[in-house]
Amino acid sequence: MKHKLIALSCLTALLLAGCGVDEPNEEISKPDPVRVPTTEATTEPETTTTIATTTRATTTKATTTAATTTTSATTTKTAAGKATFTDRLDSYAGLYEDVVQKTWDEIYERNDGTVSIAYALYDIDNDQIPELLFKHGTCEADFVLDIYTVDLDAKLRLVDALSGGHTSFAYDEKTNELVLVWGHMGAMSLDWYTMTDDFKLKQTNTYSHELGNDEDYYNIMSDRDVWEMDYITAYSFDKESTPKSHIMYAYSEYEEVDGLYLDFTYNAGAFR
Repeated sequence: MKHKLIALSCLTALLLAGCGVDEPNEEISKPDPVRVPTTEATTEPETTTTIATTTRATTTKATTTAATTTTSATTTKTAAGKATFTDRLDSYAGLYEDVVQKTWDEIYERNDGTVSIAYALYDIDNDQIPELLFKHGTCEADFVLDIYTVDLDAKLRLVDALSGGHTSFAYDEKTNELVLVWGHMGAMSLDWYTMTDDFKLKQTNTYSHELGNDEDYYNIMSDRDVWEMDYITAYSFDKESTPKSHIMYAYSEYEEVDGLYLDFTYNAGAFR
């Protein structure tokens, strides 16, 4: 059964863990969900630094998903040996579901039922096929953030693997770039990313800040047109307990679902 609850800020709970910073006391208005990226240019904040390109368990599934075991898709190739756009578009949901389920199962078995994940979809390179942002591990100390895409043969490709501890998913409202938000013990950083035509993650900007007593993460983000996106999180404590999933709606509500909930329906940065 789904239980709709009014959410306390998950981003704040994640980033403020153990830091002793006051909870936000100013309401932040949620922007409209980001849509198909535009080419509008933006002026970088004075404190933003332009940087060089970087390269870099068994459980019950929700009844809304189908069990699959393949890691690639059968496609109709063009004469050049590449998949069509339709092939790639039709493939991404199944490919992403497979890798999330497989990773969950591996961590679950390896750690006696302890596993925690979070994932979101975002079209980093503006080709109308979303990338998978997939954070996984057992706790903040060992989280890895994998970014996956569907390549020109409609196969799953790992774009990059980053540290995922104390990290949340966001986007730049003006440039539509992916922004990864890191925060811990009163410090925070924002890192902007795009993706090249050959599926390489490209970091374009970074911003670091020490929070003052009257500051919070949300205000620092909104001042720079950076907004949290919808995502899904799931966890299991042990093999005796039922895994739980939360469908997190940015700046709004969340739904709790029993089991590992897999949903890869993309709506331009939102799960609505």
